[in-house]
Amino acid sequence: MVISRLKHYPVPMKRYQQLSHKLRLRIERGEFHPGSLLPSIRALSQQYQLSRNTVIHALALLEEGGLIQSRPRQGFQVCTGNVTVPPIRPREVTLGATAFSVLGAANRPGILALGSADPDNHWPLVDWLYRRMATSARQRGGNPDRSSHYSLPAGDPHLRHALADHLNATTFSCNSEQIIITQGAQEALSLTLRTVAEPGDLIAVESPCYYGTLQCVEALGLKVLEVPANSVTGIDLDALETTLQQWPVKALLTNPTWNNPLGFNLDPQGRQRLMALANQWDIAVIEDDVFGELSFNGQRISPLKVLDTDERVLYCGSFSKSLDADIRIGWVLPGRYFERLHYLKFVTSIACPGLQQQSLAELLRGRRYRQHLNRVGPCYGERAQRLADDVRRYWPTDTHFILPRGGMLQWFELPEAINSDQLFRQALAEGIGLSPGNLFCTDDRFGHHLRLCFACYRQDKKQQRAIARVGEMMALNLN
Repeated sequence: MVISRLKHYPVPMKRYQQLSHKLRLRIERGEFHPGSLLPSIRALSQQYQLSRNTVIHALALLEEGGLIQSRPRQGFQVCTGNVTVPPIRPREVTLGATAFSVLGAANRPGILALGSADPDNHWPLVDWLYRRMATSARQRGGNPDRSSHYSLPAGDPHLRHALADHLNATTFSCNSEQIIITQGAQEALSLTLRTVAEPGDLIAVESPCYYGTLQCVEALGLKVLEVPANSVTGIDLDALETTLQQWPVKALLTNPTWNNPLGFNLDPQGRQRLMALANQWDIAVIEDDVFGELSFNGQRISPLKVLDTDERVLYCGSFSKSLDADIRIGWVLPGRYFERLHYLKFVTSIACPGLQQQSLAELLRGRRYRQHLNRVGPCYGERAQRLADDVRRYWPTDTHFILPRGGMLQWFELPEAINSDQLFRQALAEGIGLSPGNLFCTDDRFGHHLRLCFACYRQDKKQQRAIARVGEMMALNLN
């Protein structure tokens, strides 16, 4: 008698089982820290494009396994003691040439830069600004009595007054004497770190974290404590509290509004708790708010600075994301650290270009800048939706993301088999620029993630072909 040998194929997991598996991995990687709340059922449904019932079934499976527990009126909390999570430890940043290779690729002729955080600069107000600068330059060039002198280290008084008026009207109360003008937000971040920390000190950051911040930390000889964050709820405040208890943190550098790269907006309760922790442990808070004015609905989100009762927040902003990346003018309100930062600004770069400052001061007068922001935000919202539509159309169905409500950046979780570093190289060879996930951490935890920018995504044929081609590369890598 012949007994036939049957081949046994693995039974495909059902959707709720797939989601349960993904959430388990995220818990084990430390994206959801023990004791922290998972995103809401609604948020998980949106992120993974699944029905509410499927999400509930997946959460029930995790609860049966003892990984999470239900908290009345709060949601589901990660259990403590049932999973080994990598501890948060100080790390030296060694991005080195990696970020420069990505930046260099974005600026190569013929490259379609989908990953670079570049704003759309084709706006009437941007045209007006450059014409104004050209007129001022011609007037200066034709003036035989012109004299050469540096601007003040704290910045042109007219720009500081105009910026204070703008912030008072839209954000929080301040006066011009509290503002220091910088050469973009990157100099502001560098100056703030040098003000509050010395080489070897520990700086807490959200993880994933903007690579420019990590590079700055690297250059200054500081070390980072990478606190988990996600696209839905933002920084894990339970993990931050544990970090502050365990390590002598000098400062928290945070991007709580339309975060780069995750796109989240920390909710009011989270902001209050974050500031309470900063007050309790007496640490400086460096707030990077370069995307804060780019809400899709036109509603300005109140920065952490609004909650700052002890003058411990060093608030950084810039015109580079709202106008043009070439406008290298930013600012910082250093609070209690004003004198130290003012001195460092003087010995670092003395002052910022006067011509740009004077033109920006004129731009801020009246309502033209606010009217510009009211046009940009909703437009970016439409472009974010277009990019999301094309990703859903052309990329593997196992690609997940949360559609942001502000900013210009989108974070994508790819199928686990996709190596985004390899995908970056493959796409670059065909003239497509991406930002791979590992660029935003000190190790390889985000090796199947990508960051894209939708600010200039008009859904034209070239852009759609690029998104479709990247999807084909992923499909080939999955087979």
